[in-house]
Amino acid sequence: MDPVRPSRARHPPGGQTLRAFYTRGFWRIWAGSMFWYSARWVDMFVLQWQVLVMTDSAFQVALVGVYRMAPLFFFGLVSGLIADRFDRRKVLLFAQLWSAAAMVALAALALTDGLALWHLAILVTALGFAYALDMPSRRSFIYDMMGPRRLVNALALDHLGMDGAKMLGPILGGLLWPVIGAGGCFLILAVGYLVNFFIYLGLPSSKIQGSSSSGPVLRTLAEGLRYVFHNPVILGVLAITVVLNFLGFPYQNLVPVVAKKMLEQGPRLTGLLLAADGFGAMVVALLIASRRDLEHKGRVFVLGSVFFIVPVLLFSFSPWYLLSFVLLLIAGAGGAGFATMQSGLILISASDAMRGRAMGTLILAIGFQPLGALLIGILASALGAPLAIAMTAGAGLLLLAPILWRATALWQFRATG
Repeated sequence: MDPVRPSRARHPPGGQTLRAFYTRGFWRIWAGSMFWYSARWVDMFVLQWQVLVMTDSAFQVALVGVYRMAPLFFFGLVSGLIADRFDRRKVLLFAQLWSAAAMVALAALALTDGLALWHLAILVTALGFAYALDMPSRRSFIYDMMGPRRLVNALALDHLGMDGAKMLGPILGGLLWPVIGAGGCFLILAVGYLVNFFIYLGLPSSKIQGSSSSGPVLRTLAEGLRYVFHNPVILGVLAITVVLNFLGFPYQNLVPVVAKKMLEQGPRLTGLLLAADGFGAMVVALLIASRRDLEHKGRVFVLGSVFFIVPVLLFSFSPWYLLSFVLLLIAGAGGAGFATMQSGLILISASDAMRGRAMGTLILAIGFQPLGALLIGILASALGAPLAIAMTAGAGLLLLAPILWRATALWQFRATG
């Protein structure tokens, strides 16, 4: 079957900001992403708060992030190869059913008061495998659908949905958990994944025919690694992604601990604090989506990484809830510039035959986050959550400096779209 080609619909209102919706079918993948991200952020908050109530342990809370992200590290390259070899629509459909099944199991255990930490380890890891499958296929599918000219607008709108979910998900989790408990939340999320399945059923097939990924698995994986190591733009994106995911983003696992123990807040205001960076990210994603031609994509990515890590470092020293909220809002704004351009730079720079595998290396780079979550959990247990965040974010900033100094190809990268 032929791969997806951009198909233009009549222009709806919204001007340049909504131009990705001019392509027929984009609303399906956007709505599916919105459901996907919302479920992910609700379940992350619910799981973290549940574990905090069960154990009162910062280390156990951090382990939730380890379980969720570990499959990205171990499975990232293979998931990228799957995105190149198989119909991406079918991969997305499978990921929804897999996630729904894991949520049903979590709900059954929670509702019968049988939920134990080892259950969480297995089932949250299963959710992580679905995430590892989803991301390279979905982002490659967006490229197939949009082409390079509308890619950044489409990714910005995708991130707008993600950031809206990041903002609403923890708030919703904070409101629902005291009322219906973890089990009720998990049941709602299972239904959400099934809704997503039916949304994706309407997508066309998307598979690159004649791809060089059809050879032996190890050889094609090696080809993909050689390809990205000889592409300075992709290599720069991967290096910065490793640093931020290892030493920056794991702070999110300790926000409930900081809010409960240091800022003395309950689940509702803790959920609101977790939503702060989602609100900041939404604003920046909307600004990026509204730009007709964004040439300096590399600079947006670089500056976004800096404006993410610095507020996270400052957050670790904040003694006030309002200041903490503002700092996480700024971090979210920087993170949106980083995250929107992260996939865009790789998708634009990679060839058709290598696009899925290039995205697989990105999944591998993001997969350093569970290692960072494990590190920050150990530090938090020994030294407290604020100091653990300060040490990891500070180390991340120090490592980022020489990478940014050398990343001239990334800084100078220019492409319209």
